[in-house]
Amino acid sequence: MARAGINKVQVQRARDAVLARGENPSLDTIRIELGNTGSKSTIHRYLKEIEEAESTRFDDEQLLSKTLGEMVGRLAARLKEEAGEIVSEAEKRHREREAQWEKEREGLQGALKESTEKVESLDQRLAESQASLGATSAELQSERLKSQRLTQQVEDLKVRLADKDAHLKSLEDKHQHARDALKHYRQASKEQRDQDIRRHEQQVQQLQAELRQANQSIIVKQGELTQFNKDNARLASELGAARKHVGSQEDVLRRSEQQLTALREQLSETNAQLSSKSHERDLLQEQLVRTQQELKENTHRQRELEISLAEVRTSLGHFKAIAEVKGATIVKEVLKL
Repeated sequence: MARAGINKVQVQRARDAVLARGENPSLDTIRIELGNTGSKSTIHRYLKEIEEAESTRFDDEQLLSKTLGEMVGRLAARLKEEAGEIVSEAEKRHREREAQWEKEREGLQGALKESTEKVESLDQRLAESQASLGATSAELQSERLKSQRLTQQVEDLKVRLADKDAHLKSLEDKHQHARDALKHYRQASKEQRDQDIRRHEQQVQQLQAELRQANQSIIVKQGELTQFNKDNARLASELGAARKHVGSQEDVLRRSEQQLTALREQLSETNAQLSSKSHERDLLQEQLVRTQQELKENTHRQRELEISLAEVRTSLGHFKAIAEVKGATIVKEVLKL
């Protein structure tokens, strides 16, 4: 049931309000405009009456009086004149808008051309960056290979240095053994000479004692002269043998001195080899230091190349992002045209 007070005028106002908003004046929209009051049958009846009234021809002479017809004619002429002005103004605005669109289109075409040139420039820079990236990658690979080669050289030099140190240690051990052998030989030769001299002195002293005893025995025992002579001959023979033994010991001593001279020469040669090996070791150590310094510089260069490669890749990504944004903007502008 409709709310009390709902009438045709209220329905007319609600319908005009709905039409003013550009909506369809259906039963539901008008009932909502009325505050959800009134029955749909009542609203429908009023709408039908309003539409029938509006559909009536205002220029129908049978329905309108002469005065009202004249008023309607003047109103129609006025409306036609105003409509012509509105159409003229609309056409003028349309031409101005069309000129503005043409200007904007030319501007967009210029921007499109500029953007195309920028894209081409970016593509060229991208190609250059990619070429630079390839060259940098090749240089980095070369530096890595060089670094690996230098590292292998350092390892080889370390092995050679270790071998030289071992050889030097062996020469030092041989030198020490030669010194110990020479010292031992000198000590043994000295002890042997001391023993021979003491034994010779003992034999001489013994012979002198026996000679004194023999002289005393000659006075006391003339009968034993023959025996003493034999003993004297025997002692003389022993003395000769002792002297011969001393001579042989002197020969041994001379040979020992010759061996000592040879050992001294060998020791000098060993010292010369030791000095040469020490100099060669110093050279190897200097070469190792230079190689390690070069390896350090190459490592630093490799880090710089890696940083440069990362920067080139970042610039490349930035250029790609700019190109994508420019391309999307150009596509949007072209789609707008």
